[in-house]
Amino acid sequence: EGGKGDILMYFRDIIGLQDVKTHLIHSVRQGLVPHARVFYGPEGVGKLPLAIAYARYLNCSNRGEEDSCGECPSCHKFDKLAHPDLHFVFPVVKSKVSDQYLPEWRKFLLEHRYFTLNDWLAFIDAQNAQGIIYSKESDEIIRKLNLKVYEAPYKIMIVWLPEKMHDACANKLLKLIEEPPEHTVFLLVSESRENVLQTIWSRCQPLHIRAIEKGEMVMALQNEFGLNAEKASSTAHIANGSFTKAMEIMRASEH
Repeated sequence: EGGKGDILMYFRDIIGLQDVKTHLIHSVRQGLVPHARVFYGPEGVGKLPLAIAYARYLNCSNRGEEDSCGECPSCHKFDKLAHPDLHFVFPVVKSKVSDQYLPEWRKFLLEHRYFTLNDWLAFIDAQNAQGIIYSKESDEIIRKLNLKVYEAPYKIMIVWLPEKMHDACANKLLKLIEEPPEHTVFLLVSESRENVLQTIWSRCQPLHIRAIEKGEMVMALQNEFGLNAEKASSTAHIANGSFTKAMEIMRASEH
């Protein structure tokens, strides 16, 4: 199950959502890989881990029926989120670009599979700054996507929270999504559909990620936190399909 320091975001590591996983796997196996997808839905349901698992599957050289192989060179690089064809864009502070926070981002994802924007901002000690994807990020995106595909079938750009994107960045991204370099896949992960530029939205294939099923949530709470059935059930009920909410409830009840 991977060594220490591995970021386990395979399909199997994501709670529930079996129908979505099946849909993603089947689409890849049929050769249907849209060049831009947007995973959207409520906070805390596993959209980013799902996008990473899908990216991993796209570049796995020995794809299984239900998941990536975990053994090929691509999978080993994904375990460290250090694949040369995997790029991230996410909200940052201090007018920086995502790459300047990449070591923190990897460390953060190693420790958190389910999290909120506030969790990330606290991790980088943003104080009260709003997380933003600044306009200069667009130059970085263009630069990276113009590199030749390094070694994988696909070059993948994961944009976490495109709704936090400065307009100038969004407009440049729009041009790229309209005419991406070949073998490039954009995966946008959004929690606020109405705040993503409509022009970007309309060029992506939308995939709604709904709340986690209650039964799956109960099982996860029992397995990961050793809750008894009753406590797991009441926690899942209040969390209403959001794993980050469930973790908050548990932290609150410890005090």
